[in-house]
Amino acid sequence: MKEMSRMIFNSPLEQGTIDRLPWKWMPTLYLFKGLSYAVLLFTSLVMLKRLGYQNSEITFYIGCTMLPWMFRPVLSIFVHKGYFNKLWILATEMINVICIAAIGYTITQQSWTNYTVLLYVILMSSNVFHDIASDKYTLTSIRCQQVSLLRIFKRLVYRLALLIAVGIVCMVAGNLEVVTRLIRASWSTAYYLLSAFLFILSIWHVCLLPRFTRSYRERDILLSDMFYACLNTSADLIRTPSSWPGVLFLVCYLLPTNLLLPVSMLFQLDLGSSGGLGLSPQEFGYAYGTVGVFGLLAGDILGIWLVHRYGLKKLLLLMALAILVPSLVFIHLSFALPNNFTWICWCSFIQQLCYGFGSYAYLHFLVYYSEVKRFSTFMLCVALAAVAMAIPFILSGTLQMALGYRRFFMFTALCGVATLTATLLVMSVYRKETF
Repeated sequence: MKEMSRMIFNSPLEQGTIDRLPWKWMPTLYLFKGLSYAVLLFTSLVMLKRLGYQNSEITFYIGCTMLPWMFRPVLSIFVHKGYFNKLWILATEMINVICIAAIGYTITQQSWTNYTVLLYVILMSSNVFHDIASDKYTLTSIRCQQVSLLRIFKRLVYRLALLIAVGIVCMVAGNLEVVTRLIRASWSTAYYLLSAFLFILSIWHVCLLPRFTRSYRERDILLSDMFYACLNTSADLIRTPSSWPGVLFLVCYLLPTNLLLPVSMLFQLDLGSSGGLGLSPQEFGYAYGTVGVFGLLAGDILGIWLVHRYGLKKLLLLMALAILVPSLVFIHLSFALPNNFTWICWCSFIQQLCYGFGSYAYLHFLVYYSEVKRFSTFMLCVALAAVAMAIPFILSGTLQMALGYRRFFMFTALCGVATLTATLLVMSVYRKETF
């Protein structure tokens, strides 16, 4: 059963067969995946704020749509056949295109909220299946030596998706608001344009994704056996005492950032009378979605280079301290409330640079913990990380409305104690390990 569990639920990092990276379709495949996720997590947050929703409602709606990721290990059971992965990819891409276009339609209608939230849930659920299928599809197309390169490449493509979803889409919607004076119609048009772009990418994949035949190594497995294997792997994680420091790290390391992420965006969009910076969508798209994304990309590159040069063990404490910098930046902004847009852009660059640098430690440790230590599988760790992100996301808006922006940002800084505690515990427990 343990062998079956490893075969089904572990990230298949040793199944590559093709000698070179498939550049014709792999960048667009991960760009599609990144865009679908960024639209739901970032673009929709800006849209709901512009449509007048309270912070607690926005974070609750969007945070709840992230919960399907906690079922990723179970859902992967249905996508375990490699020769069906292309079908899963194309089907989920069509669902995503339809959902995004439908969101653009529903926001112009009366009583649109319930339909839009339902579409968000369908979109995120489709993203989970697309993520599973695309990862398995890509990993059957490369050599095992190229997996680390693929992981870095995916991270950089996701930053490009963030640039498009926040930088370009928000600026387009903001400029349309100025021209038409109609907020709903402007965002509806932006969503239609985005769905058209994603439709073009999906047609590209229909034409270029190769079809893999059934491998002789694949064998028919009963659904009940696969479900039992999933439960067995989860039980192994819970029963192993030495695995708990790693679990604590995966839950606590990004706690300040997971609380800060949605509220920091809402803070930049909120009016000055409410304690925010009062940025327009196009200003936000430039400061956060363009300048900030370049800072995030620079932080990623710096983190990747330093970790591969010196190892994570030597840099972990420094990277944990970097995770706390964004909270300090927003404490400064909440008290200063600067009118200088250039200074706001610089602050956005700095906090995203530190986040990109510090968050790479999380990804690196997650891969090490799940693939080397074998205390759990990669998919179970991803599900745990999703829950650790969704719950603070859901609660952040309510906490902000209870505390106000200034006290909330100070609270997120205090949550850095959990980050540092988990970091020091991991460094102590795994002091003899190399990671």
